[in-house]
Amino acid sequence: MKKFSKKFILIVLLNVIIFFSNIVFASTLTIEQKKQEATPISIEEGNLSKKITKVDQENKEITIQLKLDITKDKTIRDNTEIIFLIDNSQSMQTKLGENITRKQKVVASTKELIKKINKNNPNAKMGIISFAVKGESVQTLTNNSEELLNSCETFGNLTCQGATNMVAGLTAAKNSFSATANDKVLILLTDGIPTDNKNAVSKNLVDPNTYIITTLVGLESESESEKAIIESIFGTEENPVADKFYNISDKDIETTISNNIYGKILNSFQGVVTNIEIKDYFPKEIIDNFNIVIRNKTKGEANRDGNNISWKIDMLQSGENAVLEYVLKLKDGYDKNIENKDLNTNEKVELNYNDMNRKENQKQMLDTPKILLNVKQSENKTTQVKNKNDNTNNNINNNINNNINNNINNNTENKLNTDNTVLKGSDSTTANKILANTGKEKSIILLVLLILIVTETFFFIANKKANIKK
Repeated sequence: MKKFSKKFILIVLLNVIIFFSNIVFASTLTIEQKKQEATPISIEEGNLSKKITKVDQENKEITIQLKLDITKDKTIRDNTEIIFLIDNSQSMQTKLGENITRKQKVVASTKELIKKINKNNPNAKMGIISFAVKGESVQTLTNNSEELLNSCETFGNLTCQGATNMVAGLTAAKNSFSATANDKVLILLTDGIPTDNKNAVSKNLVDPNTYIITTLVGLESESESEKAIIESIFGTEENPVADKFYNISDKDIETTISNNIYGKILNSFQGVVTNIEIKDYFPKEIIDNFNIVIRNKTKGEANRDGNNISWKIDMLQSGENAVLEYVLKLKDGYDKNIENKDLNTNEKVELNYNDMNRKENQKQMLDTPKILLNVKQSENKTTQVKNKNDNTNNNINNNINNNINNNINNNTENKLNTDNTVLKGSDSTTANKILANTGKEKSIILLVLLILIVTETFFFIANKKANIKK
C-alpha cells in the first residue's frame, strides 16, 4: 500500500506539471486598420480627404491625415472687368514692315489676348477705349467674344491721328467700369510720351480701385532726356508708377501682350479658395480612450477645440494643397468594452470655405476611417508540443489504471484466501482514462490542487492504519 501511494502521488504530480505547461496563455492587443480612407469631400475646386497613414503597434498609435487639394486650373475670377486703352495717335501708324503698322500689330495681339481671357473665363467682361486727341469708346463692356473681336477689327482699320492725350484716355477708361465690378483691370497700350500734362498722367496711373498695366512700345532707343521723362511718368519695370510696366520694342509686342500680360492677369486675378475652416469631430469612444495630438501641418493654424480639431487656412490657390496630421494614442487605462469592436475615427468632418468666386460654401464628410482593437488569448505552446504532452498524459493515465486494477485484483485474492469464501460473479469493467485537463480558468487549477491534497492525505492515513495493523 505504501508503495502504491507513493507511485500514485508521483503520477498526480506529473499530471499537474503537464497541466500547467499546457494552459499558459497570453493576452495580445493589436490595432488593425479596418478602413483606411473615408469617401472624400468633392468641391468644384478640388477635394478634402481623410485617411490613416500609419499604425504604430509598439506605441499603440494611429496617424491620421487630412489633406485639402486645389486641383482646378487657374481661372480669372467672376465679376472681373478688363478695359483695353489703345493709343490711336499719329505715331501708331509707324510701319513695321511692308504690310503691317504698329497699331495693327498691337490690335492683332490684343485679339489673341481677348480669346485667351474669354476661354479661361467666359464670364469676364471686356471693353475697348481709344485715345488720341480725346478718349472714345470703341466697345462697351461685354463677355461676347465675337462682338469684341469684330470691334477690334473695325478699330484696327481706323486712321491714326492727332496728339497723345493720355489723361483723357485714362479718364474715359476708368469711367467705363461698372460700379459692381469686384476686380478692375486697365491695360494701357501706347507708343508715345503724352503730349498733355505729364504730372497728371502719372497721378492717374495710381489708382487703388483699378489695377493698371502700362505697355510702352517702340521707345527702347530713346535719348537720355526721353528716358528721364519716361521714368518720371511711368517709372521703371523694376519700380513702376502703376501696378505693372512693360517698356518693349516692336518685335516684342505679340509676346508681351498675348502671353506676358495674360499671365499677369491670370496670376493676379485668379480665383482662390479663402476663409477655409475644417473641423474634424470625434466620437466619445475616441475622446475617452485616446490622447489626440496634432503632429504636423503645412499651412494655417490648428488646435484641439473640445470634441474636435479646428484647422483654419486663409487661402489656397490653384495647384496648392494643405496637409494636417494628428495621432490617436491609446490610453493605458482604456475602456475594455471597446476591444474587438470597429471604431469610427470621426462623427463627421465639416468644410467651410469661400469658393473661387467668393461665395460661401459648406460641405460635410459623414464617412470615416475605421480601426479595431484586436484583443485575443493565444497559447504559448505549439501544437506539436501540446500533442506530445497529450500522449504523455495518456501513457501516465494508462499506468494509473493498470496499477489500480492490479491492486484491486491483489486485494481480492487476499480477501478470498483469508475468508475461504467464493466470490459469486465478478466485475469485468475497467476504469476509463482519467479526463484530460481542458479547463483554462483558475477554478480548474484550484480543483486539481485540491484533489492532489485530498489524495495525498487519504493515502497517508491509509498507510498509517496498515502499519498499525501489522
